[in-house]
Amino acid sequence: MAEGSKEELTPQQVQATYQQIEKECSVMINKIAELEQELNEHSLVIKAFDKVDSSRRCFRMVGGVLVERTVAEVRPAVEGNLDKIQQAVNQLQEQLKKKTEQRTQFIKKYNLASPNQKATETEAPSNKGGGSVLV
Repeated sequence: MAEGSKEELTPQQVQATYQQIEKECSVMINKIAELEQELNEHSLVIKAFDKVDSSRRCFRMVGGVLVERTVAEVRPAVEGNLDKIQQAVNQLQEQLKKKTEQRTQFIKKYNLASPNQKATETEAPSNKGGGSVLV
């Protein structure tokens, strides 16, 4: 019986758990967007490197210090960072997918309605009113 009582949540606990899941999803979505912006910036730098000589000097920020290097020295590091960021985005997308599935199962288990569904449910009765039109 102890296991059964663990699964029974009060409405406040259900709401708190649902809000926590929603918050985690939002954090992941924001982080994915941030990393995708980093991907775009790294891609732009790599495209710029394609147009210049590999012996040309360039500057790179390393730990808050601006360091002078050549394109040939910096390009592998930028490409490596691009790959690592892409891997991080892929991992976060997988985690988000799992968290979204968890949220869907939680909604089904506790028969919750998402805010979008609640909005349409409250609008629907008002639209079903008279049905006749005065001209």
